[in-house]
Amino acid sequence: MYCAMTKKIFILFLVIAISAQASFALSLNPFKKKQKPKQEQEITTKEETSSAKKVFSVDECVEYAINNDPNIRISANNLQIQKSRVGQAKSDYFPTLGIGTGYDYQYSNSAGYTSSSMWRNSSRGNSNGYYQLNASVNQLIWNFGKTTAGINMQKFNRESAGYDLDYSILETVYNVRVAYFGVLAALANVDIYERSVRINSLNYERTKAMFEEGLKSRIDVVNAEVYLTDAKTQLIDAQYKYDTAMVNLKNSMFYMEDRDFSVENTENFDFLRNNYKMQTIEIGTIKKNGETDDGEHSVVLLTSGIQKQDILQDYKFNPYIIELKEAIQSAYENRPDLKSLKMIVRAQEESLKQVKRTWAPEITAGAGYNLRRMDGQSNTGFTASAGLDFPMINIMDIKYRIDEGKSYLDIAKDNVDLSEKNINFEVQKYYLAMRRLEKTIPLMADKVRQTLENFELADGRYAVGLNNFIELQDAQTNYNNAQLAFVQSVFDYNVAREEFKKSMGVR
Repeated sequence: MYCAMTKKIFILFLVIAISAQASFALSLNPFKKKQKPKQEQEITTKEETSSAKKVFSVDECVEYAINNDPNIRISANNLQIQKSRVGQAKSDYFPTLGIGTGYDYQYSNSAGYTSSSMWRNSSRGNSNGYYQLNASVNQLIWNFGKTTAGINMQKFNRESAGYDLDYSILETVYNVRVAYFGVLAALANVDIYERSVRINSLNYERTKAMFEEGLKSRIDVVNAEVYLTDAKTQLIDAQYKYDTAMVNLKNSMFYMEDRDFSVENTENFDFLRNNYKMQTIEIGTIKKNGETDDGEHSVVLLTSGIQKQDILQDYKFNPYIIELKEAIQSAYENRPDLKSLKMIVRAQEESLKQVKRTWAPEITAGAGYNLRRMDGQSNTGFTASAGLDFPMINIMDIKYRIDEGKSYLDIAKDNVDLSEKNINFEVQKYYLAMRRLEKTIPLMADKVRQTLENFELADGRYAVGLNNFIELQDAQTNYNNAQLAFVQSVFDYNVAREEFKKSMGVR
């Protein structure tokens, strides 16, 4: 019994030792995952979600750019400067206050002389000092519209600065949207080249299998390998252009964050991208001439089910509906740069009025208070005044300043006329470009469908040995080029549309 009890105790200690050793080993294992508390798991999940790649819409990119563009802030500060200058011009109608204090000390010495001699026979010295406090207020009553003209001039300059701010925002919106479309176009091209690589990879494998069965020549295999290499090179270039387009978009947004983001489709740039699934490839068999259908000498070939995807799938095109005459009128009414120039004309008119009124007198009023204390005595006084002051006039100076003001006014009017003519031509040019592309895009879509059908036919013919690899590759190249041209047309249309909207002053 004693032995049995000893044995049980020994087994118990052995189990405890093994458990302790396992726990210690697990605690030292750097690869063991520790179970996190529930609260910590929730925090980690939130951090992982927040670190996911953000997707920006075009409107979100525009909003980000408006909030971060230094050019807009510069224009906004210029507007604040002009508002301050309006206040400075109005200050002439506010009273001018003056106050001063001080202590004056004076010492004088007087000497007396006899009538028969120049020698001094008597002298006396006097000294006095006093404290003084002065306060005054002066008010301009009227200067015959000279100050009013200055105030109006600064008000129009302020309005001009406000329109300059609007135009700066308009340019930022245009730059961001065009850069955004550039990213979408580059992304669509990457998808096209990725599919091209897959097609050429499968073509190469198929051609090699057919060569091994004696159905194709070695030159077809070499050509297939060359086109596959070219496709991979084109894909690298397309990815580089996409990366560059993203940099351009970030630059237009003044996006300086480390966190990257992606973009989403727009109304007229709605291509499938990065969401395709590997399609089921149709498998067919073709026998060598003279062989029986026992499967022993058959070769498995890819037929027309080879990877192809129609870029036009689910694509919808919505043209911009507006008449040219209406667009030109809208541009005259909305363009902030034109409005700014018109405000400059009015500011120059007020400046000329101010120069012409240089000769005008000023009606002023003033009041003052004086306190003087000397030798324990104090004297106080109150003064009031009104005056009509005529300025010093140099007739020749005023004459040439008026001539200068008239020339500046003529320049401002000519700038408005020039801007209106340029706006008219801009609207027409971008309107015609947009309308041309609206007619071109459906034709380019037809070409994509036609080249796709031709490629499918060429692929089927090649699979049964009715044409060579060059004919097949030409058909695929035409199909790829048609897709790329279609994407370029859509990009050009969106850019022309943004240029047209900017020419009308529409964000």
